[in-house]
Amino acid sequence: MIFSIDVEDWSQSVLNTSNPVTNRVYDNTLRLIDILEEHDHKATFFTLGNVAQKHPDLIRKIADAGHEVASHGVNHQSIFNLTPTQVKEDVATSVKLLEDASGQKVIGFRAPNFSIREYLFEWYCEALAENGLKYDSSLFPMKVIKYGIEKEYSLKIFNKYSINEHYLSYVKIGKYKLPFFGGGYFRLSPYAMTKFLSKHLDSERAVFYMHPYETDFGELAAVKEAYGKIPLKWRITQFVGRNAVEEKLHKLMNDFEFTSFKKQFYNKDSLSAPLSSEDNFINDKGNIDNPDISEKVLYT
Repeated sequence: MIFSIDVEDWSQSVLNTSNPVTNRVYDNTLRLIDILEEHDHKATFFTLGNVAQKHPDLIRKIADAGHEVASHGVNHQSIFNLTPTQVKEDVATSVKLLEDASGQKVIGFRAPNFSIREYLFEWYCEALAENGLKYDSSLFPMKVIKYGIEKEYSLKIFNKYSINEHYLSYVKIGKYKLPFFGGGYFRLSPYAMTKFLSKHLDSERAVFYMHPYETDFGELAAVKEAYGKIPLKWRITQFVGRNAVEEKLHKLMNDFEFTSFKKQFYNKDSLSAPLSSEDNFINDKGNIDNPDISEKVLYT
């Protein structure tokens, strides 16, 4: 399974993108590095360029611990709010900042807020390819409140630019798709449910995701002191359950094996090969499979 972390500072990436990056992202990310080290797992850290600007030594620590550094853009602006030129600039700037800080070649990208739409595919993939990226992990194959695509769509454009797509995992129960493997779903759900559902995922290609701030249960008080009252819906959806996340992570890492995208798919000694985006297919369990189908379309 792939363990992925979107490295961003909550008050800057969620509350207001004009806010400065704080030191909390530094401490929270180090906490995750320590947890991963304790269980001898590796991860992909999709990191914002503005975090690399403020804390370049953090990026080096991620790389030195044997993890993959990948891009999450510069300031956490949704792709659909940017022009094609702005997307190219955002990807190029973030990649350079991360490569300079980490000493690694960056090969992966995750769009902020999973903000990819079908009409963006062409110039989005072009921007990734121009910067030497090999894969993307931005497609959330169901429609939820803030993101996702609930329709059939072709990924031939990804294949045209030699970009592999690694989808976020889900399970299908009846006619409903259930996202559960990361983020607020992991934070708000009982671990027993996560463990049970995770057994139905492809152990090589399932993708878990989270943010460093989800382990920071003291952040709400600090944000309120700095910025005033936080809306109730955000207090519930963004902060409830944070005090239990670290314990859940230890259980998850004891029960399942995790690694990075790069180690799993893109090293010379990798055990698995990434599927061509043209051939990717998501089955009814939310696992990536490659059945013998005549029409290469992603069904979601």
